[in-house]
Amino acid sequence: MTNQIQRKIAIKDFYGKGKHIYEDQMGFDEQHKSEARSLVAREVFRYHVEKLGLNLGFYYPPTDTFYAIYNDARPVEVYTMPRDRRRSDFIGWQCECDPHDQDQLIATFDDITEVWDGLKIDGKDFEEVINHSYIVALN
Repeated sequence: MTNQIQRKIAIKDFYGKGKHIYEDQMGFDEQHKSEARSLVAREVFRYHVEKLGLNLGFYYPPTDTFYAIYNDARPVEVYTMPRDRRRSDFIGWQCECDPHDQDQLIATFDDITEVWDGLKIDGKDFEEVINHSYIVALN
């Protein structure tokens, strides 16, 4: 008898048939948490995005949309990333996942520290959104 943990699929066939994203892969990954020395999403965001100044790209399944927080601009811009559904049947290949690629601007903030408390997507607080998103870029 083997003791295997059953992982729950969060996004089916994201990068191809059978190449799923699992619930334990949503939000910031273990490397991001380790580098930030925290398991708390707010602290991980504060370290990588606010302190280091990185851009953040993520896919949020409830809206079926790729988003980017473009930290290089002032004011800070939040927008959807372009997606070409004709390119592939698989979500992960429909977007270049480069936070520099802009589609529709959805919000601006005078300072990056305003994003965590100020950004709402689909009526949800950013903490809930990022914890239920697949991070596609942090650079």
